[in-house]
Amino acid sequence: MDITDAIVNISSSLIILTLTFLAFYFPLKLYLNLVKYKEAALGLIFTKLDKSITAFKIFAVAILIFAIGRSIDVFNLIPSSSSIDNLVTVLYLTTDILLIYSFYKIFVITRINKGNE
Repeated sequence: MDITDAIVNISSSLIILTLTFLAFYFPLKLYLNLVKYKEAALGLIFTKLDKSITAFKIFAVAILIFAIGRSIDVFNLIPSSSSIDNLVTVLYLTTDILLIYSFYKIFVITRINKGNE
């Protein structure tokens, strides 16, 4: 049982570390792309409108889930419950995954190919 617990702990740590890295990487890449190619990158958002709307819908759902998680987290001010903690953790991980995906989609939409400069 000890080796199984160790594998589960290491796996969950690697997943959380990967999600944390990606949560910083894609918004940073998006920001740097927007700073470097402001007009062109923002123009691509409107040129690829269907993909942009999908990315912004995913972003809105992520923020909604985050808000629900924060609202549920208020119940932790009252006697703490492990089930509330577990639910909030799942909501935050879901939010993180959705935000990573939406920032990735927006980055792909606004990315300027260096061969076309």
